[in-house]
Amino acid sequence: MANHMTSIGFPVKSREDFEQIAGVAIEHGTLLEADQGQYIYFEAGNGIELWLQVNQENEIIGLNPHFAGTSRLEVGLTAIIDRETDSVLDGACHAWMEPDESLESGTCPFVFDMPNLGLFGQVEVPQRISIQLTAFSHEVNVYDNEEEYSQSQEGEVKFAAESFIPSGLFGNSNEPASTAIFTGRVVEASLIQNEYTGSSFSWCKAKTLGGEIDVVTDLELLDKDIAVGSIISGTFWLSAKFVDEP
Repeated sequence: MANHMTSIGFPVKSREDFEQIAGVAIEHGTLLEADQGQYIYFEAGNGIELWLQVNQENEIIGLNPHFAGTSRLEVGLTAIIDRETDSVLDGACHAWMEPDESLESGTCPFVFDMPNLGLFGQVEVPQRISIQLTAFSHEVNVYDNEEEYSQSQEGEVKFAAESFIPSGLFGNSNEPASTAIFTGRVVEASLIQNEYTGSSFSWCKAKTLGGEIDVVTDLELLDKDIAVGSIISGTFWLSAKFVDEP
């Protein structure tokens, strides 16, 4: 079954798999001090990252994947989100794509998780900042072109080939999820191999409403290859890192 780890080539299906990957991160990673503990940052090559969380009692409390792609988005950062279900080293932010001068509005609001937010201490909001944003596919459909995508939709009102719905904002307003439903045009695409596992996954950069986003996908989710010119549409988890210092 596809998950966030398999989306970047780590075949984690069980607790034993998780413990094995955590061991690799501990052996080869870099220890980074944070306010509430430590991160062990493991760069597996080709943009593949793991962020292992260690609390102040030297206990492993979590592990988050990320993919460091080439997308760049200037956003208006408006809030740091603290969810009850998150660990002390998890992090999430609310932001606006293509923000206006106030930074409190823009093209579209959204929420993203950050694997390393604890490195930055108290982050001031609002502020304008550049981020690298990766969408991890939960479900995805691939269309050869815009015409095929349009024909796949029933009814008179259809979604545009560049659309973005911040679905994570539709639930509990106090604990919004870092998820979205979007459609985008593929401007770059390739298969990437995880050098540690030998498993490959799909990467593309998609232009959607608000800007370009890196997208990583477990090959099991695809019924056809993603290519330049394709239209992709689906549901995604959003993970980002600051490009600028906040």
